[in-house]
Amino acid sequence: MVEMISENLKRYATERFKERRELLAPVMPVIEEGLARCSEDEAVLMKFLYGTMPVRDAGEYGFEIFLSYVKHALMLRENVAWCRELPEDVFVNYVLYDRINSEDITDCRPFFYEQIMERVAGMSLREAILEINYWCAEHATYEATDGRTASPMTMYRSGKGRCGEESTFAVTAYRSVGIAARQVYTPRWAHCDDNHAWVEVFVDGEWHFLGACEPEEVLDTGWFSGPANRAILIHTRNFSDYVKESDEEYLGKEGALHYFNHTAFYGRTKLVKIGVKDENGNPVPGAHVAVEILNMAEFFPAAVLIADENGEVQVTLGLGDIRVRAFDGTRRAEAMMRIEDEDSLELVLHEEAVPAADDTWQTLEIRAPKEVPVRNVVVTKEQKERNAARMAEAEKLRKARFAACFDEKKAAEYPEAEEIFRRAGENFGEVYAFLSKDENPNRKKLLFSLALKDAKDLKASVLEDHLDCEQGDLPEEIFVKDLLCPRIFLEELTSYRSMIRGYFDEETKRSFAEEPERIWEYIQKNITFHAEEEYDTTMATPVGVLTMGQGSPLAQKILFAAVCRSLNVAARLNPVTLEPEYYRDGAFYGVEAEEAGETECTESAVLTLNAEDGSAWKYYQTWTIGKWNGTVFETLNYEETAFDGKTLALTLEPGCYRLNTSMRMPNGDQHAVYRVFELKAGEAKEIYLETVKKELDELLEHIELPEITLEDLDGNAHTLNDLTKDGPILLAFLGTGEEPTEHVLNELIEISEKWNAKDAGVAAVVRTKADLENTTFQKARAAIHNMSLYLDPSDDAPAIAEKMGIDAEKLPLLILALPGNIGGRAYAGYNVGSVGLMLRLMEEAAKA
Repeated sequence: MVEMISENLKRYATERFKERRELLAPVMPVIEEGLARCSEDEAVLMKFLYGTMPVRDAGEYGFEIFLSYVKHALMLRENVAWCRELPEDVFVNYVLYDRINSEDITDCRPFFYEQIMERVAGMSLREAILEINYWCAEHATYEATDGRTASPMTMYRSGKGRCGEESTFAVTAYRSVGIAARQVYTPRWAHCDDNHAWVEVFVDGEWHFLGACEPEEVLDTGWFSGPANRAILIHTRNFSDYVKESDEEYLGKEGALHYFNHTAFYGRTKLVKIGVKDENGNPVPGAHVAVEILNMAEFFPAAVLIADENGEVQVTLGLGDIRVRAFDGTRRAEAMMRIEDEDSLELVLHEEAVPAADDTWQTLEIRAPKEVPVRNVVVTKEQKERNAARMAEAEKLRKARFAACFDEKKAAEYPEAEEIFRRAGENFGEVYAFLSKDENPNRKKLLFSLALKDAKDLKASVLEDHLDCEQGDLPEEIFVKDLLCPRIFLEELTSYRSMIRGYFDEETKRSFAEEPERIWEYIQKNITFHAEEEYDTTMATPVGVLTMGQGSPLAQKILFAAVCRSLNVAARLNPVTLEPEYYRDGAFYGVEAEEAGETECTESAVLTLNAEDGSAWKYYQTWTIGKWNGTVFETLNYEETAFDGKTLALTLEPGCYRLNTSMRMPNGDQHAVYRVFELKAGEAKEIYLETVKKELDELLEHIELPEITLEDLDGNAHTLNDLTKDGPILLAFLGTGEEPTEHVLNELIEISEKWNAKDAGVAAVVRTKADLENTTFQKARAAIHNMSLYLDPSDDAPAIAEKMGIDAEKLPLLILALPGNIGGRAYAGYNVGSVGLMLRLMEEAAKA
C-alpha cells in the first residue's frame, strides 16, 4: 500500500494538536478516547483537524463527524486517481478539510459522493468539474438572504441561497469526489455596494475559477469576470499554514484563518509598499495596517496586515482608491491612496485617544478600478447554446423536485404559513410536525418570530425546547421577539434552554433572574476568548460556549441573552449596537456599562439629521454613522431606520462619531464626504446631511438608438418609439434566475413604493415565456404597477447595447429609453444601486 501521509504532515499535525491541548481540555477525554480507536493515518488527520480548526468547532460537533470527513478523504486518496495525484498540502487543505466558510458542519460528504460520483465516472478531470457544476445548478440557485451561512445539506434540501452559500455548496460537491476546491472571496467590490464569493478548482497544477451553481461550458468565465477584473482585493482562505510550495502572496493570519492574495489572477494590480513610523521617524514593527474600501457608505477593512521589522507591509492591490489606516495601541494615522498613481505611502503614528472632531465636512473623490480584462476566454456560439439548453433543463429539474416537497393539503391547514412551507423545501415535514403537534398558540408565534430562512433547516425537537416560557405581564411584541424566540442573532439554533436550566443550580438561576447583571458578571469571569484560534464570523452557540468555557465577544453576548430567556427574562442584542440588554419595567437595560465601571446611567445624546428629501437617504448605500471604539469607527446598524420626511432623530451614547455620505456614479466612482464630531451627555445636536453636488443632468447621455422591435406575450410587435410615447421608461433585458438579474429585481421590489408613486414605466424583456415563472420576477411584476412584458425575437439587445457602450453578454441590460429613440444611460451586469439611480434619472429626463 502506498504511503498515504508524509512524515512532514505527521510532525505538523502532532505539533498543532499538542499546542491546542489546553484549549481543547473540556472535550479532550472524548478526543483521546476516539483517537485510540483510529488507525494511524486517521489519527494523524484528526490531529490535523483539531489542531487547526476554529476551537469553537470542537465544542459544537462530536468526534464522529470529523472522523467521517477523515475516513471519506482517505478513501478518496486511495481510490480516486485525480485525488491521489494531488500534492499533499492541497489534499489536506482543499479536499479533507470540513469547514469552508461559516456554515454548520454536518456529516454530508458521503451523501454528496453517492449523488455525484457515478455521474462523472469515466470523465476527465476538466469534464467532471464542468459536469458537477451542472449537478449543482440542478439542486441550488441564487436567492438573496441574511448573513447566516446555511450548510451544504440545507442548500441541497432547500434549493436556494446567497453566493456564499452557493459557493460553499459547490466546494463541498467537488471535495466530496476528491477534487480540490476552495471558496474565493472579494470582501467588498470597489465599483458597487456589495461583495461576492465564487469557486476555484485545482487542475493540472493550477487554480481555475467558475461561478458556483452557475455552470459554463469552459473554465475561467462567468458573469462576475468583469467585476472581478475591477476588484481591489480578492483572497482565498484556509485553516492551516501547511503549504509546501506556493507562488500566492500570503496576506497573513487573522484568528484561525490564513489569507492568500489572488487579485492579480483576475485583473490589473500593483505591488504597494506602506511604511509606518513614529513621530521620531523610527519604524514601528508590529503596527496594524488596514486596507479600507469605501463600500456601502462605510470604510470597510478588506485586509489588516502586520508591519514587519522595518515597519512595512507590501500588498498587491487592484488599481482603485483606498484609505489606509495604521494603528498601534493609542497611536494612529490614516491617509487616502490612489493606487493607479502611487506605489508607496508613509504613515506617521500620533498619540491620539480619539480622532480630532473638527465638525466640518471633508470631501473625497473615490475612483474605482477600470475594467481592463486580463483573461480572454472565448465561448463559442455552440457552447452558449448548449449551456442555455442545459441550464433550462437544470431549472426544470430543480423546480420539479421542490414542487414535490410542498404538500398542499397539509399547508392548507395553516394558510398563514404558506410562504414558510414553500421556503422549507425538503424540511416541510419538520415545520409541519412542529405546528401540528398540539393547539398551543405559542407554536405559531414562535415560528413566525424566526426568519423565513430558518424554515430551511429548523428542527421540530429544537423548537419544542423553547416553548416552555411564560408571558406574564410582558407586552406581546416583547414576549414573542425577546423571550419566546429561540434565535438571538445569526447563531445556529440549539436546544439551549433545557441545557442552561440544567447547567446552573437553583440558587444561581434565582439570583440570575432577579439581577441579570449577575449573568454578565458570570460570563466575564468564566468565559474566555482566544481570538487567534477562532474564526470571527463563526459564532459559538450558547451550548458550545458553556461546553468549552470559551466564546467570542459576540458569542458571549448571545449567551447572556440565552441565559436570560431560559430563566424567563426577556433579553436581546441591541439592534443598532449589538450590546446585550434585558427587559424590565417597560424598558431595556444594558449590562456592559457596569463592566466598564460606570455605576450610574450616562445620559444619552440626541442627533437629529436633516435632509431635503429623507427618502433619498438609504442606510448602507448613501450614508452610515460610526462610533469610535478606541481603534476604529465601528459602523452602527440603522439599516431598518428611515427618515420621517426630512428628519431622522437618533438617540446615541456620548462619544466621538463619524458620518459618511456617498454618491455612487454610473462608472463606479464615488463622490463622498465625511464629518467627525463629538456628542456630549445630554446634548441635542443637528446636522444637515450633505453630499457632493453632482447635477443629475450631467449624467444623462443623449445617444440615438437603433430602431428595435419587441413582441408582447400575444405576439404583437412594438417599436421603442411606441414604448416611450408617454415618457421615459426603464428598458430591462433580463436573465431571470441569474444572480445579477436577481439583484436588479430585488432592488425594484425594494423601491417599488417610490417607483409606483412616480408611475415610472418598466419594459421587461425576457428570453422565453418560461422566464416568467421565476419567483423573484413574479414578485417584481406584482410590486411594480407599470410593468409591461416583452420578448426579443429579433435579438435586438446587442445592437442597442453596442450603441450605449455596454456589453450585451452581461445581463441584465438596463437602458434608460427616452422619447425619440434616445438612450439616456445604460448599465450591464452587476451594478448594485443602479435601479435607484435610473429612477432619479427618469425624473430628471421627464423635466426636460
